[in-house]
Amino acid sequence: MNFVYPNFLWALFLLAVPVIIHLFNFRRYQTIYFSKVDLLNEAIEDSKSGNKLKHLLVLLSRLLAITALVFAFAQPYLSTNEQKNTQTISSIYIDNSFSMQAQGKDGNLLNEAKNKAIELVSSFEENEKVNLLTSDLLAKDQRFYTKADIIERIKEIDFSPIATTLESATNLQVDLLNQTLETADKRLFVFSDFQKSTGSVGNLADSSITPFIYQPIAEIKGNIFIDSVWFNAPNQTINSPSELLFRLKNLTDQRIDNLTITLSIDGREKGIKTITLDPQSTSVEQISYAHANAGVKKGKLSIKTNQLFFDDTFYFTYTIKNETKILIINNEISTNTSFAQLYGVDPFYEHTSVNISKLKQEDFNDKALIVLNGINTLTSGAINLVDKSLKTGATVVLIPGSTANLSSWNTFLKAKNLPTFGAVSVSNSTLKYFNDSDPIYTGVFDQKPDRYKKTIVTKQYPIISHQKHNFISLFGTRENKPFLLYSKLENSGRIFMQASPLMADWTDFNKQALFAATYLRIAETASFEKKLFYTIGNTETYLLQNSLDEKAPIHLLNKALQFDLIPLTNVTPAGQSLLFDRSNGVIKQAAFYELSNLTDFSDVIAFNYDRAESLTDCFTSKEVLSLFTEQNWPPINQLKIDKKGQLSIDTIKPIEYWRLCLYLALLFLAIEMALLKWWKTS
Repeated sequence: MNFVYPNFLWALFLLAVPVIIHLFNFRRYQTIYFSKVDLLNEAIEDSKSGNKLKHLLVLLSRLLAITALVFAFAQPYLSTNEQKNTQTISSIYIDNSFSMQAQGKDGNLLNEAKNKAIELVSSFEENEKVNLLTSDLLAKDQRFYTKADIIERIKEIDFSPIATTLESATNLQVDLLNQTLETADKRLFVFSDFQKSTGSVGNLADSSITPFIYQPIAEIKGNIFIDSVWFNAPNQTINSPSELLFRLKNLTDQRIDNLTITLSIDGREKGIKTITLDPQSTSVEQISYAHANAGVKKGKLSIKTNQLFFDDTFYFTYTIKNETKILIINNEISTNTSFAQLYGVDPFYEHTSVNISKLKQEDFNDKALIVLNGINTLTSGAINLVDKSLKTGATVVLIPGSTANLSSWNTFLKAKNLPTFGAVSVSNSTLKYFNDSDPIYTGVFDQKPDRYKKTIVTKQYPIISHQKHNFISLFGTRENKPFLLYSKLENSGRIFMQASPLMADWTDFNKQALFAATYLRIAETASFEKKLFYTIGNTETYLLQNSLDEKAPIHLLNKALQFDLIPLTNVTPAGQSLLFDRSNGVIKQAAFYELSNLTDFSDVIAFNYDRAESLTDCFTSKEVLSLFTEQNWPPINQLKIDKKGQLSIDTIKPIEYWRLCLYLALLFLAIEMALLKWWKTS
């Protein structure tokens, strides 16, 4: 037996009062004279025994009434779940991620969870301290509030785009509870659909706190959503067909007929497609269209479904440029003009030629493609300038000269974890391998090229590669014996390597049609890459091409949403970038956002909701029990709904006896009054 207010037990000393009154009865006696005392002696004996019994019963009823009243104020209880303390502290986690938009018996699952959480908190003691967490894991929620404050906070909860794992939320609950009073009984509550995509608890913290869960169940199972989008080619150009590919998933058990997908670019409809999706299937589709002008393009792909609407729209952006700026770096004695002639055929290729001995920082500004044409020695100054351009996403072509200093070349290549050049080899070989399926050639050929003149290589610097090198061969005697290859550097641009200078006694590659097709496509695809889309709640970066002016910080803007944020600037060896991560906590809406320093820089990016919330497959209550027990947690108690539709909370409340004690006090007082009124003694 435990007491909520044990200090009231001191009032049991009041039991001495009726005892004193009983022992020292100060009633005045009246003397009555009788003429014959024989019968009087007999009556006195009977009266004494009756009065004595009555007084004892009255005393007993008074003692019991006082005892019951004192116990009622002390509030005795028998605790469940081995509670030992008088103070209880609870932490509640309500999953308000987008998967809780699914419809249940009482509207969406979040509404059901909120109503049941309010019922739960209403049953708590008035002095109980309560913590409330949501998927946002906000700092303001990482403290304890009163019962009334928590109820108001629950009413304010709305859907969040953050896909928080059950493990993260539960570990935070444990940390918060462990930081509180050690003498308090601690309880942990989780209201969630327990989605499998976010329900992992593989690194759950050790805890002896008993968890209580409530799992609302969706009436409509499954979901249909747009999972991702991408282009078939790395870059898009004016008046050339663009093929947008997208992935749709049908996670329902029903066949979906005549699902309409609508594509709009800059608010104008560009294509409509109607497809059929089999049950539990994934389909990759595409829509082709063309662009009439350059600029930043805002794309939106849409479908209409009857379950979970947040993932029915997918936003993406990309840029079509009016020109590609090219820097051609020649050797001091070089007379080769192949690249100048090639890129001079179209104003789209704005090229500049410079001697390596006269390089300046300004030469590299805004250059998307840098060609080192027939360079014998890579100077440290040239390497530093090339490195800076790579960090901003530029493409670099490396072609050694006829008397190349392989030591300087290979030092640079090894630093980039690329294959190296070997000593000059007289090969007289034919380039029989051509990787025409590489994305660089997308849209170049109407059909697979078979009848083309193959390149002859008389001399070359053999490209020496190992398994640790990550590259793609475009031309070679064999695929693993490359003549021209490229590699996409991590968080950086691309590097192309060619094994021979463009000299007649080395190769006739620059005389072939595939030379022009290849290097024109390299230039077209050399535009600074940016991501098609970003995901809300994930750590994302936007690489800056130019240095940031601290006096003109870049803003992330959406005027329609009245949104204005200055993102964090991250400075790394790869260069400067803008950092979008969940710590921003304010990007809530999937939409297009403008990046601008309000002076000379402007771009548009797209944010989408995390598709982890689109995967509606959930754990059963038994599986949730296994998840926690496998982490050596106490057995889970599942909160259930009773016949009246109310949350059953008897399993978490102690068995209280104060009402019984109050009733007993009234009963004993009634017995006392009955004894005094109806027990007559002479």
